[in-house]
Amino acid sequence: MALKLRIVTPARQLVETEASEVSAPGVVGEFGVLPEHATFLGELEVGAVRYVENGERKTVVVYGGYAEVSDDVVTILASDAEFPDEIDRAGARAELERIDEELSRPDLETDQVERLLEERRRAEVRLGEAS
Repeated sequence: MALKLRIVTPARQLVETEASEVSAPGVVGEFGVLPEHATFLGELEVGAVRYVENGERKTVVVYGGYAEVSDDVVTILASDAEFPDEIDRAGARAELERIDEELSRPDLETDQVERLLEERRRAEVRLGEAS
């Protein structure tokens, strides 16, 4: 028995396939889904959704959103997402350096620091998952 996996963003559908297992980055920690999993709804944070399709491990990087599991269907509604081979490694590295430079400024307000730390997390994940 397999799971049906769908990963979509407002702009496009990235995945619609059958998978034997799925893991995703929940805000309270990574969670895994196997066939016959209980119904579940959870919020996602920035990270990698990993799944096994025909014995092959695959990855999609998501930037927040929600995951719903019901009747062996896993639906990932991501704010934004991309495949690792779509990530520009040099661009992600440059973005991380730019953010670190901004974070070193002593005049930042708390909300600016929080925004930059969120951007930094996204840049770190992009760099780590880039093909």
